[in-house]
Amino acid sequence: MAVCTAVSRAAASMVVPTVTTGRVQEGKLNILIRGNGTVETRSEHLLALQRGLRVEKVQPTGSAVKQGDVILQYDKAYLQESIEKKQAEITKLELAVGQAQLTGEPPARVEASEGAARDVQLAEENYSKAWESYSSAERAWNEGTAQQQQILDAEIQAAETEKEAAMQQAQQMESEGKPEEAEKLRQQAEAAAVERKTQAQAVYDGAVQELEAQKTQAETELQNQESARTQSYNAYQSAQEQDAAAAENDQKTAEAGSYSVQSAQVDLDLARKELEKLVQVQNENGEVKAPVDGVLKKSSMTAGNVTDDTSFLMLGCGGYRIKGALTAEDLSKIEQGDEVSVTVPGKGKALKKNVEEVRFGADASFGTAGEKSAQGGGSASGGQNMAGVFYVPLEENEAMYGSEVSYEISRQTESAYQQILPLSAVRKDSDGTFCLVAEQEETILGNEYKAKRVPVTVLEKDGSSAAVNAALDPDDKVIIGSSKEIAPGDKVRLEE
Repeated sequence: MAVCTAVSRAAASMVVPTVTTGRVQEGKLNILIRGNGTVETRSEHLLALQRGLRVEKVQPTGSAVKQGDVILQYDKAYLQESIEKKQAEITKLELAVGQAQLTGEPPARVEASEGAARDVQLAEENYSKAWESYSSAERAWNEGTAQQQQILDAEIQAAETEKEAAMQQAQQMESEGKPEEAEKLRQQAEAAAVERKTQAQAVYDGAVQELEAQKTQAETELQNQESARTQSYNAYQSAQEQDAAAAENDQKTAEAGSYSVQSAQVDLDLARKELEKLVQVQNENGEVKAPVDGVLKKSSMTAGNVTDDTSFLMLGCGGYRIKGALTAEDLSKIEQGDEVSVTVPGKGKALKKNVEEVRFGADASFGTAGEKSAQGGGSASGGQNMAGVFYVPLEENEAMYGSEVSYEISRQTESAYQQILPLSAVRKDSDGTFCLVAEQEETILGNEYKAKRVPVTVLEKDGSSAAVNAALDPDDKVIIGSSKEIAPGDKVRLEE
């Protein structure tokens, strides 16, 4: 039996992975951040260039300049030509302003309502005359018809009186025995009365017809004058509307002219200001000088190009500093005041500086990013997960602007951790972060070890270790290395 057990153990030792174990420790982590930074200026001074001018020469980017140094020279001949063109443009704009002023003045006009008002006044006068004529004709008709009626009545009465007298005379003759003569007299009297009445009626009718004609004529004239008066008032109202429309059009014309004048005046004022700028450039001999000591950091122009609204020169000034990029992991570790060891190419001794500023997010984009190395660990290349930057002060005589330097920040964490494991002990899969503990169990072959999964939470780590929070005892054998790939539940053999 003992022989079989020995054989089984020998076979197992050939297939079971051998593991190296360690115990959870208490202490601090060693923070080490290494990388590259760039020497830059503390502040910037933007110089906008006059548009529309050709550049004859410009200092190369990176040139150190003193206050008053010429950093850009405009083409003087091109500048003179630009001034002459601008002067011609101003002359045209002055003419345009004058033309707009004339166009905006409404033409002189006599209001139509003035003539229409005179027509209304004349129509009122004619209507008044027609009314007076009609009133006179109506009075004449009333008085004339009454008078003619009286005359007619008097004639009829006279005819009846003559007839009655003749009838009495005929009766007398008849009583005298002259019946034939009496009858004849009666017939003559009757005929004479009828004749007289007929003539009187004819005279009456003629006189009344004449009065009626005069009244009708006066009434017709009154109606005509009333119609003419109505038409004159309508014409007056229409003339007022025409005058209002004309006044509105004149107002619009004046406003449009005012806008045109204002627009042309704005263009003229802008052109004059542009000319002033060009003349100022000419007075400065076509030179753009450095307003302060510094470095020409950026330039949008090269010799031979013509400036536009986006043309500029950027001066760096205010002294030098180092700018280094940080990953999100390093950003959480670095603090203002941390000591930085800076190595400048060509300088023998490293410079000891302190972090003066740390920025998050906004300045995370960095052309040449820092490289993080922790005790032989990995590094972060430029532009990969950059979350912030830090700045380190630098004297101008300690490095050249734009040069790349290397830096190293080394310190311990401020607080101590109760559980620290080697990085090799921390594992990760789809179910989370964990470590493996070699747990002893009894089998028919004797005491054996099996890899047990213990979940862990990583609090912080450096290049070699990680501070964790896990259900680990001080005596637990945490697997930190193995001869083969192992997984939770696998049998393992402790390294002797």
